[in-house]
Amino acid sequence: MDNSGEYLNLPPGKMRTILAAVDQSRHAHAVIGRAAEIASLLRADLVVLTVLDPDPMRKFNIDEERNRIASFHRELIFKHFPKNGLAIESNDSTGMVYRYNAAGIRIHLKTVSGSPVDSICSFADDLKADLIIVGNRGLGGVGGLVLGSVSERVVHKCSRSVMVVKGDDSGNSDWESIIQTQQTRQGFRTR
Repeated sequence: MDNSGEYLNLPPGKMRTILAAVDQSRHAHAVIGRAAEIASLLRADLVVLTVLDPDPMRKFNIDEERNRIASFHRELIFKHFPKNGLAIESNDSTGMVYRYNAAGIRIHLKTVSGSPVDSICSFADDLKADLIIVGNRGLGGVGGLVLGSVSERVVHKCSRSVMVVKGDDSGNSDWESIIQTQQTRQGFRTR
């Protein structure tokens, strides 16, 4: 995120930035699904973060791994936001940024290296995230975010609010019905 101060002009108490920490597991879809719903509903920017654990025992090329993660991030975003509503805002060494015009939000895709818990908490503090969303399941050390122990440690260590999303393979969402109900009451068309 840039430090231009664009978020300082918002009224106090308004949720401005959501950080969704994901690994490369199928459970990441549940985290991004929930994060996309909340960000769209609240018109808050969304930052998708994956942490690479720099374990010297693992053999992988860091650039190849970053490219694989970037591809996975795009897959997540295009699954949970309509493609025709997304536009690339920037793509540089700090990551990719999309604008979702339907809700007027920005979606930042980030990858960092380090200890998953420390990196998530530090990144959230630097970002001044209003909410961190993590999953309760993952790939272990393979994909960045590890099993429930990471989510538990993030809850205890971070100074920010944390939501833990339980993996749901059904693809159904309670939030979808809530959003549709609110949009219907307000006279908006649903997607």
